[in-house]
Amino acid sequence: MLAAASCGSSKKAAKGAATGSQEITARIGTFNLWVSHIGKGDYVWANRKEKLAQAIVDNDMDIFAGEEVDTVIFREIPPMVAAKGGNYTWKTFSPYNPDGETAVKAQAIIYKPDVFEMLEFHHFWCSETPDEMSTGWDEMRFKRGACCATMLHKATGRNIFVMISHFPLGAEARLHFAPIILERAKLYNPENLPAFFLGDLNTREERPESAILREYWTDAYLSVPFESHVGPKGTFNLYGRNEDMDAAPRIDFVYYRGEGIQPNKYVVNTQRYDGIYPSDHCPVYVDFTIR
Repeated sequence: MLAAASCGSSKKAAKGAATGSQEITARIGTFNLWVSHIGKGDYVWANRKEKLAQAIVDNDMDIFAGEEVDTVIFREIPPMVAAKGGNYTWKTFSPYNPDGETAVKAQAIIYKPDVFEMLEFHHFWCSETPDEMSTGWDEMRFKRGACCATMLHKATGRNIFVMISHFPLGAEARLHFAPIILERAKLYNPENLPAFFLGDLNTREERPESAILREYWTDAYLSVPFESHVGPKGTFNLYGRNEDMDAAPRIDFVYYRGEGIQPNKYVVNTQRYDGIYPSDHCPVYVDFTIR
């Protein structure tokens, strides 16, 4: 398992600072960083990595789910982000490589340590035996899973719960994994803290696994008024090949649950750097108030 890494001090004031005695404002989202060894042409890693680091700084999320954090990304991006003024800790889980030769990749809860402190961490797998490293159903190539954490908001002393996942490509596995997500969210958040579920879920809102997730979670895209949306509906740019991003798949999700949570703005950031996207997914985030 990859270890946690911490970056340097941020030049920006954290949006996670309290605006009242117990009120939290936080930018929470997801960003699939795209493994380093696949891109070609303009998207080769040597050309993309500076743009990816800059995008992490520019989006300025307080907590986000990072997917496809391979060993090269984990080694190179945190210090590059720090050099650009970002201040993040990366807590990774679930390295997986199908053949033992390709780059290992992981999920990560990435957060600002000056805003949040991680108190408790759990992980589990997408399979019939979720407490064992394993595969399940029709997702046999990769060992998929999820992780979650209780996070202390330092300015207020309040706790929130964050769960992230990179869902399987297999339709049967997605359908079976969704109820496990609900079960584990209840198990690991017994105090019913304000909660967030984030990630590249490889699905659409109309599919049955999304309906299962909405039995427990609220999809921020669907709950935020349209006038408070910034950017297109689609989140998967396919390294620029999806030219109409409103018609592109929305497969990256920000869910939330709990009393007192107000989603104020929903953003899909399609910014390009020197004409290219920093990843094949766009960063997605929501500005929340938690009262």
